[in-house]
Amino acid sequence: MSSFTVNAETIRLVDPAGEAMENMVVYLQPKHLDGSKSEVAMDNMAAPLEVHQRNKQFTPYITVVQKGYELQFVNDDDITHHIYSAAGPKRFSFKLRKDNATKTMVFDQVGHVSMGCNVHDWMSGHLLVVDTPYFGLTDEMGWVSFENAADADYTLVIWHPQLLTRDNTLSQEVTLPLTKALSITVSALMGDIPSQKSLDDFEFLEGY
Repeated sequence: MSSFTVNAETIRLVDPAGEAMENMVVYLQPKHLDGSKSEVAMDNMAAPLEVHQRNKQFTPYITVVQKGYELQFVNDDDITHHIYSAAGPKRFSFKLRKDNATKTMVFDQVGHVSMGCNVHDWMSGHLLVVDTPYFGLTDEMGWVSFENAADADYTLVIWHPQLLTRDNTLSQEVTLPLTKALSITVSALMGDIPSQKSLDDFEFLEGY
């Protein structure tokens, strides 16, 4: 069940079979936002602002953050993780010791950052840095809300690391306010989301 009321500023993503698409990034890139509205909701930071390492997984699997804001990595496990960026505009590599060790970073360039762990090579996570305050992830019913977005013309962008399109994105033009909730059918193919679990053959790693 959606956690918000469906209104004219909500958007729903479905696949060609009409099934809801959950955990898809949707953001609005302003095209011609005038000066009187240019700072509306510029400090909108949709949760989460933390990426956790929990049960040897990145949690959440996908995180979206606005350019220039801090993101905190938190190790909830009782083991050390060695987090690194596999690809993207910001390269990093650092160890997080056990028991709630944290590392805070500022992401000041837009783009997709793919993350892994040098100790547990099945772990994977994704960070998308966007240059707009209007972003979110679809819920289990495929809905995302932009009720705080200023009335303007936008490029609506859909992104997911497993979306089999150029740059893993789809886009279309949209103008707010909408007259009614917008449903978008995503016809592009989706790849399989990798399982963040170790293989039984590698049980010797369980103590790390």
